[in-house]
Amino acid sequence: MPMTDEEKFVFDLQGFIVIPGVLSDEECRTYIELADKAWPREPSDGPFRRFGGVSQWGQPFVDLMDHPVVLEYLVELMGRQLRIDHDYCIFMRNGGRRSQLHGGPRGNESDHWYYYKDGEMRNGLTVATCNLTDAPAGAGGFVCVPGSHKTNYLNQLPHDVRTFGRSTPYVVQPPMQAGDVLIFTEALIHGTQTWTADHERRTLLYKYSPPHSSWRIEPYNTDDFPELTERQKRLMAPPSVQAHPVVVGPEDSFER
Repeated sequence: MPMTDEEKFVFDLQGFIVIPGVLSDEECRTYIELADKAWPREPSDGPFRRFGGVSQWGQPFVDLMDHPVVLEYLVELMGRQLRIDHDYCIFMRNGGRRSQLHGGPRGNESDHWYYYKDGEMRNGLTVATCNLTDAPAGAGGFVCVPGSHKTNYLNQLPHDVRTFGRSTPYVVQPPMQAGDVLIFTEALIHGTQTWTADHERRTLLYKYSPPHSSWRIEPYNTDDFPELTERQKRLMAPPSVQAHPVVVGPEDSFER
């Protein structure tokens, strides 16, 4: 189903939205098992692990690129010519830590932007984060400054807040359950706090760009993915101002 008026309000207000229950518990367990086979933990691994290119782990991970529920939201936020730019995963055990707060509208990265015009929202680089495990309140992981995708004071964020040296009520960790998908614009100030839960954080991240821009240096090579659907081939097309294909037309279904 398309975004409701309330969901549009929420995304415009916050710069992110959580779609509950996109994946079932069984699907989450299956993806965890497949990930462990494709990328087993080594004795030397620390509590924070990141792997670039989970789409290399097989067609089930490719299929998450255009999951029909998530894709319908993305089309609403980015238009029908969006493209998949890159993908990766973040796995965190207790004590795992990573990045300070970053992002924000039109800082050093020209593709971090958000605007609204004539009843439509449009975004630059945008992220769909699939949660394979719970992220309860206070557990850490993804945090953000809601509404900061429209801030006029990006460079005024205090350094000790940016580096998590000081807690403030305006830095928020949205609680999520396994199977929820978080969509956020990279224009949102966000980061990754130390993971404090006893169970492992498992997240798969798929990042999308408008048709004319790219964050990744090399585009996807569709020859590396023998089972792609026609829609996935269009989604993987390289950036182009004029020639990028329409991924989902007005007459098309979001079903596979």
